[in-house]
Amino acid sequence: MKKNTSRLAADSTTNDIPSIAGVHPAPRHLAAGAFLFRQGDRTVGMFFLKSGRLRMQRVTPDGGTVSLHIVRPGETCAEPSLFSSRYHCDMLAETDAEVWLFPKKELVDSLRGNPESLWDFAGGLARGLQGMRQRYELKQIRSAPERVLQLLRLRCDDSGAYRTSGSLKDMAAELGLTHEALYRAMAALERSRRIRRSADLLQILPTKPE
Repeated sequence: MKKNTSRLAADSTTNDIPSIAGVHPAPRHLAAGAFLFRQGDRTVGMFFLKSGRLRMQRVTPDGGTVSLHIVRPGETCAEPSLFSSRYHCDMLAETDAEVWLFPKKELVDSLRGNPESLWDFAGGLARGLQGMRQRYELKQIRSAPERVLQLLRLRCDDSGAYRTSGSLKDMAAELGLTHEALYRAMAALERSRRIRRSADLLQILPTKPE
């Protein structure tokens, strides 16, 4: 199973949960520590995470566990289940979570019969892959302040402003930093007058010519 997740390409909503090609998902509720599915389980479909946090992980031959990806609210996961008979990893709820299941057969049949929805769905997967690559590149930057600054460059509007949609803890996880390391990095950027912070708004400041 690939570790990529993507923002759902939706054609309508029911109770704030998007549908795909007219297929509406069914809710499932997980307690923290519960498995949505285990490696080797028969696939039943793909999922949309409404709330909480899921960890995609794989058990290695020597009994170890490798974390592959963290799924966050608003993302889909287990898309390869549409093409496979078995799940290739575990999906563990790190917190209490609300997930919605898109049944495999119903979704596959509907996408095959609806080229426009299939195209939208493929576009959502492509955008998810692009986001995954951006996160990977960010984590290759060794300096925490430069990593934060690069994220702001990627997400800011034309004025250099970025309005955070989640908590700073979520931003830290996306950057591969601890909460404390993120705060230190942002403080260093403020001291050097490279950013300005106010409430949920982060502003990149123009570099003064030397």
